[in-house]
Amino acid sequence: MMHYTPAMVLDELPPERPPAGPGACTRVLTAVHEATAGFAVPAAGGERPHILPLVQSAAFDYPDAASADLAARGQGYLYSRVGNPTVEAFARVIAELEGGAGALAFASGMAAISAALLSRVRAGDRILAADGLYGTSHELLTGLLPRYGVETDFVDACDPSAVERALRPTTRVIYVETITNPLVRVPDLPRLAAVARAHDAALIVDNTFATPLLCRPLEHGATLSLHSASKYLSGHGDLIGGVVVGGDADLARVGEVLKIVGGMMDPFCAWLALRGVRTLALRVERQVASAQLIAATLAETPGITRVAYPGLRAHPDHEVAQRVLRAPGAMLAFDVGSLAAARRMYDRARLVRRAASLGEIDSLFTHPVSFSHRGVPAAERERTGITEGLLRLSVGIEDPTDLIDDLLQALNAAPGL
Repeated sequence: MMHYTPAMVLDELPPERPPAGPGACTRVLTAVHEATAGFAVPAAGGERPHILPLVQSAAFDYPDAASADLAARGQGYLYSRVGNPTVEAFARVIAELEGGAGALAFASGMAAISAALLSRVRAGDRILAADGLYGTSHELLTGLLPRYGVETDFVDACDPSAVERALRPTTRVIYVETITNPLVRVPDLPRLAAVARAHDAALIVDNTFATPLLCRPLEHGATLSLHSASKYLSGHGDLIGGVVVGGDADLARVGEVLKIVGGMMDPFCAWLALRGVRTLALRVERQVASAQLIAATLAETPGITRVAYPGLRAHPDHEVAQRVLRAPGAMLAFDVGSLAAARRMYDRARLVRRAASLGEIDSLFTHPVSFSHRGVPAAERERTGITEGLLRLSVGIEDPTDLIDDLLQALNAAPGL
């Protein structure tokens, strides 16, 4: 087995940059246990379950009319579409980790994105969105919302001056990703928040790639922070879910959409997500360390024309990443020059799994042009740098030297083998 050391092209963001107070693992487990204590009904002797019970019930029984009336007024559980103890416990954990007043859990990341945007716009309003968003987010903004009179302008969100110039009087939302998909750009959230405030617009941030451990957008001035819980939060590839975090008033607007449109997370998914989030800090620490080593190695590998990773000094947002992120993340992308070379490397991978997802314990390969951004027009992909030779790698918890060996053998495989 070969052994690798980080190249000099890499700047590690110091691991001792967590928020003041307990460490990441302690904060995660404390949040989970506090949620369990808050939602698990004690037994006769006062003991509570160590793991939060799964409340797999659509409706709730009431002892009397007064209790039913309280539930109908929002002071108790009525129907699991609008509230469930297990789902609420998961949401509370993520709110605590994000530093938000509260959170709402959804059936998918796209349900969370849709509700967050719909809570801020109506016919005649505009959204200003970052170039190079996740493909389905792009389709929502360009395909579905225009049917209801909401138009979207796109801009390089990593250029705050361009963002300010692109704003219109009817712009109600600036929508960005903490770390973009798939080119891992890092917008300057504090500056974007200042621009949004000055123009009476909401800043909504998809924080999926960063997780609450690497960035807390609300602390940088964002209005709402959201996640696809299917990814890092759960970490095991066994559920679909989403979550939106924010202040009470902003979250109430999202809750109105959720109540009417639906899309509430299923209790069993919430239970699985709570189980997964218990190891979030351990997983992310390992994945980030491996991603740093892999990115540094690929940046010096012949046959790779560019490597996109915020921890590399050559990355255009390296300085911003050092201010906004606590570490550069575990996602990276690299270009092998052509569609044929990308497909060959994709096919030849042995350890890295081929799957259209990310943030799992397994390392996952995807070809954005063929998968996540297939629905984005070719001209738009080319303009934003999503080329045919681009591959995206979600780094898992395997030994990094094994992953590097696999990537190099896949890259150097002779055509046709």
